[in-house]
Amino acid sequence: MGRTPSTEELRDAIGRALQASVKQYNLAGVCESLGIKPDDTKAVLSKWRTVLNWLTHDPTEVLAIAERVLNRYPDPHLEELLWRIHDDQPEITELARRKIIDTLAELPDIWGKLDYIEVMGPVLPSCGIYDRSIEAWLSDPTLLTISTKRFRMFIERNVDPKVRDEASQTLYISALNPHLRRCGWELRPAGDDTGFPVYKVLLIQRGVEGRPKNIIFASSAKPDLRFVDAVNNDIEIVGNVHDVLFYDRPIPSTGLRWRHLQEWWAQRQGLAPDGEATAKSLYTRLLSSLPKNSPPQQLLFRTYFATFKDTFKDLPALLPEVWLHYDPVTVARRGREALLRQRMDFLLLFSHEVRVVLEVDGVHHYSENGLPSPDRYAAMVAGDRELRLSGYEVYRFGAKELGGPSSKDVVAAFFRDLFQRHGQ
Repeated sequence: MGRTPSTEELRDAIGRALQASVKQYNLAGVCESLGIKPDDTKAVLSKWRTVLNWLTHDPTEVLAIAERVLNRYPDPHLEELLWRIHDDQPEITELARRKIIDTLAELPDIWGKLDYIEVMGPVLPSCGIYDRSIEAWLSDPTLLTISTKRFRMFIERNVDPKVRDEASQTLYISALNPHLRRCGWELRPAGDDTGFPVYKVLLIQRGVEGRPKNIIFASSAKPDLRFVDAVNNDIEIVGNVHDVLFYDRPIPSTGLRWRHLQEWWAQRQGLAPDGEATAKSLYTRLLSSLPKNSPPQQLLFRTYFATFKDTFKDLPALLPEVWLHYDPVTVARRGREALLRQRMDFLLLFSHEVRVVLEVDGVHHYSENGLPSPDRYAAMVAGDRELRLSGYEVYRFGAKELGGPSSKDVVAAFFRDLFQRHGQ
């Protein structure tokens, strides 16, 4: 929202962030580690002014330095400037913000169970220095100029389960969503806090219609299926039972999380639901389903858990080798390209509607017998189109991309961006 910050504003914010966080005696060493070249001839008593004297004016370098500073020294003002620079998602316009603020002013109990500092502090850290009325807060022009990302945080904080109960959440969400939807956003469930729904302001997307059911995954061989009840679409695995997993529990509207999968696995195996041994057992079983001749797939799977080992239980479960289409006709009769359309390398369910497919493309996706195959490539991209038109998000990795020294960084960065996109 508002104009893009200038290079001079970034330089000033870098200086102030370092002034607040770094001791004078350590300033030169810290600056050098951040890519700022110290120059004793330009040092003065003010740390802020010294940093400005040392800082380049090159816009690209200043931006890179600003990001390094923020990673090491959290600073709300610098964070806000960078959010405004990088925010390429639909804007919540000034008019929509005014409508939202007017709506909030008419709703009861705006601070809910907390006081205004507890509600607004995580959004606008400077709020603690003010003692103002609700009317004064809602008339603050800052709310009209902060980045869309921070304004979304302001709305999310107002419907947080720590702030209000479910009845009040419903009232607020039904009042705010009409304004948000005009800008391409809406409040949707994105998780829970000890069983209470947590809402995020997320982009409106045309997702997959229907409720996910009968997830067949972690398969090392094609399962043999039959309909137990064709009317209800209930199926049963009757062949290769030990070579495939079959998740048949109801999937929450907020998606299938690792903790849901672990609870299901614990019951299936007779293990403790929260035990470390249960998590390791499930991880090992899923990893074993990945093709032995595909180290890139294994790297992606391992990196996911290594990167998010402290929080993965509340993140979407990364399901490997998932059957999307089931064709009882053999590949020999249907054609080898049919297999490309039947099974997904990985699937994440962010919600009933938001389903993300990850594919790792080896040479067999675009060649046959060591030669380029336009037919195989055409079958692959046709399958992508079908998935996308059905509402799935599809992301592809080249196997070579996951075989280099920076491959783990590539995977970790991708998942962070993906979770940010979906409000995780």
